[in-house]
Amino acid sequence: MLLTEFGKSIGRINQRSEGEIVKPVQVLLIGLGRVGTRFYEKFHLLGEDRVKILAICEIDPGHPFLASLKEDGIPVFQDYKDALSRWGSDIDIILDTTNIPSVKIDIRHILQESGNHHTVLLPLVASYLLWHMAAPDEELVQDHSNPGY
Repeated sequence: MLLTEFGKSIGRINQRSEGEIVKPVQVLLIGLGRVGTRFYEKFHLLGEDRVKILAICEIDPGHPFLASLKEDGIPVFQDYKDALSRWGSDIDIILDTTNIPSVKIDIRHILQESGNHHTVLLPLVASYLLWHMAAPDEELVQDHSNPGY
């Protein structure tokens, strides 16, 4: 029930007034671990009119989920720097689920050096909040010791 209401809310957000549609939120997802894979599935269910996944970054070329991403037409990068270079300020939100502090530091540096003041690097703790909103009935074990900002 709540997930349905959440979906309806997103739909209202994407429609300003009669006939005027807001562009979808464009996301770069980094990491296909337990959290990243579930976020991909949730975003995919919302549809590209609400959330457009520009690309996924995953360092493991043998990750079992990569085949379905390619079937869905989602570009996959092993190095997040290549994805940032390709999409730049077209990215609205970067969702880094790796919980590797050096990755977040590097992304902040790249955004600053490139003058990208549009893209938001979502802190992991905000990802947890997003998860609770999108999937209130599904537990997400917060096993990261320091969610970082």
